[in-house]
Amino acid sequence: MPTKSLDEIQALVGETRTTVEDFEIERGKVAEFARAIRDPADIYLDEDAAREAGYDGIPAPPTFERTTEFPRYRPEGVDDHTGFDLGFDPRRIIHGEQAFEFERPLYVGDVLTGRTTLEDAYEREGQRGGTITFAEFRTDYETESGEHVLTARATSLETGRAIADDGGDGDE
Repeated sequence: MPTKSLDEIQALVGETRTTVEDFEIERGKVAEFARAIRDPADIYLDEDAAREAGYDGIPAPPTFERTTEFPRYRPEGVDDHTGFDLGFDPRRIIHGEQAFEFERPLYVGDVLTGRTTLEDAYEREGQRGGTITFAEFRTDYETESGEHVLTARATSLETGRAIADDGGDGDE
């Protein structure tokens, strides 16, 4: 169970925090990321290939947004990529769903700011993990000129207790 009550967490629903600053879509990082995910498409490496494919420049792969979790993009004083201290035990957090809604591709040269809103928080009883606390987040990304380019949605879960490999409850 989180160190905060569900009521305390739910009191934060609707709040928005700046969680990403100066997220520059860099050409070398896009190429590196494309290699890391084993996407051989030339559009991530060559501007001519990107333009021939209908892009305005070199796009970033769709999941490139996940690199915003690196501490270098967090504003000072933001310790967690969500921007919220929900009292979750890091040893019991599970990444749930992730979804991306693009207004347009992210392009090399874009510099983005992300603002994260806690959209919902609730609990359910798990089969082996005790009570599970869910937190649903939405992060909206804008360019320096204020153009909205991406909405990323994510769900984090904290299990009430550890689940043992042998199917037991894993309580320590």
